[in-house]
Amino acid sequence: MKFKQLHNSNTTNHESTSSLLTFPNELLLLLFESLDISTILSLSDVCNRFLSIGQVCLAKKLKDLNLGLSLIFDQEYRQIYNVEFAFEQFELESGRFIFIPKKSEVLRFTHSRMIMSPKLRKVIFTGIDDGANSDYKNFIQRSCTLSVESNNSILQKISTVYRIGRGLTHLKTQFKFTYSISDIPPLSTDKIRRGERWLTPVRFECLSCFFYPHEPIARKIIRDIIHFKRRNNQTKKNNTKSRDLSEISLSNTETIHAINEQRPFRKRFYHGVRG
Repeated sequence: MKFKQLHNSNTTNHESTSSLLTFPNELLLLLFESLDISTILSLSDVCNRFLSIGQVCLAKKLKDLNLGLSLIFDQEYRQIYNVEFAFEQFELESGRFIFIPKKSEVLRFTHSRMIMSPKLRKVIFTGIDDGANSDYKNFIQRSCTLSVESNNSILQKISTVYRIGRGLTHLKTQFKFTYSISDIPPLSTDKIRRGERWLTPVRFECLSCFFYPHEPIARKIIRDIIHFKRRNNQTKKNNTKSRDLSEISLSNTETIHAINEQRPFRKRFYHGVRG
């Protein structure tokens, strides 16, 4: 069963969709379990009922196939770390999929004004043969900056991605990465440099729509062009204001110079009248 057929507006497909919705949840769950992950995600975007069934089926699929996520970190494209996360649980009330690290790992970064903060570069599936599907190569569309300034604290990085969903609108969804920061090095560390921080990944949370296909590249380009025009217009306004202020200050300076030049003439004039 194809996702595009379910969204078709002709009468035949509309009737097939209506008859499919009359199936009991147990039968729909069996049908969903026989499908691959991409098809389950496509069907989950049809209606709220398919979404709830698809989420349960997706959680079972991740557990049975031992699928997880791989998070790739780096700092200025150096000190690259690849941390594998395993699927832990699915929260039915919130609809969140929770992943935790397969093993405890401590990542070594540096906090300094001369060095950029570390970043989360990629989030990809592990244990799945994506083939030519580029949607599984990296789920985040831009890198996320991680703060390592705080000491001995637990931080959360919340960011958003854009997906194809809910008809023709682009879907904005959040994901959350929780990690701890410490300035105390592990016991196995020999040499310590000033400003070093040790980052420990704790958990990764997202909704099922986080795994939806990426938004079209054309839409992304158009959105970037709009943002560029807005920034350009704002820059022009700021330049105009600064130019007006400079002209006002220049005119005031010329007026002061003119007054100063007139003062000696006035003094000579008054002295001449008195004499």
